[in-house]
Amino acid sequence: MKKMILLVATLLVAASGYAESKDSLKVENVMSVENPERVTITESDNRLMVEIDGKKDNPSFRYVREVEISPSDVSVTKERSGNWDFNIPFRKRAPEQRHKRNEFVVKDFKIGLSTVQGAPDNMDVSMGSSWEITTPTFGWAYYPWNTETSLSIGLACSWRNYRMTGKHRFVKDAGTDMYIDSYPEGADIQFSRIKVFSWAVPIMFTHETRNKFSFSLGAIVNFNTHASLKTRYKLDGQEYKLTDNNIHQTPVTVDLQASIGYKSVGFYVKYSPCKVLDTAYGPEFTALSVGLVLF
Repeated sequence: MKKMILLVATLLVAASGYAESKDSLKVENVMSVENPERVTITESDNRLMVEIDGKKDNPSFRYVREVEISPSDVSVTKERSGNWDFNIPFRKRAPEQRHKRNEFVVKDFKIGLSTVQGAPDNMDVSMGSSWEITTPTFGWAYYPWNTETSLSIGLACSWRNYRMTGKHRFVKDAGTDMYIDSYPEGADIQFSRIKVFSWAVPIMFTHETRNKFSFSLGAIVNFNTHASLKTRYKLDGQEYKLTDNNIHQTPVTVDLQASIGYKSVGFYVKYSPCKVLDTAYGPEFTALSVGLVLF
């Protein structure tokens, strides 16, 4: 609103009178309208019409001024038209700079740790070794109340890793079933893990405060297009690496996520109530993740 008032003031000053010389501009009067409800500027050929409706403590106020000018007399810088904005990571932006209802966003690079819930007793997934990485979300945000509260949807890629470093491993038999079993006697254990790749579609509700804090709640729809198993150990001086790329992950899952942040750094918690694997082919478990979210 401040930018609009300044623009109107410039036009009114220009319309008030000019000196005969093109190198100087004589201002004869200035009109100031505080908190106008609506300002309409119409440009047609070499004419400008300024209409102001409402002002502070007088909603019925109306002012109309039509001016004939030439481009050499007054130079007016137009604001970018449309109702779209762009949110670029790490770009400094004052609150008054965002007046658009729609915004392209690039945000939420996440790195965290995962653990499992409701898993069999011998599935001892190590949270310290089970990493989760999500690329920045490329998406669209809508500000329904023209404030710092938004609804957004986007697209990102996610890799989730469930890793066991104890005495048990994931085993895929000759058929289609996967189960948990112990290593061969005397094995030098390294790890056994399941990795899931997903196209993630976050649908989030976000609010930013004036002091740079923010919080976000929402759901993430995951299209799990690939999953694999890998087990590594040594036995009698020989290294073994057992892999399988067909472990029957659940094709579509939904995560519930909450996050809180300050400026460009935050913390998130994500719970996945859906089963990670198709329970007709593998062990039954859900997942819980915590970690950092950047920009």
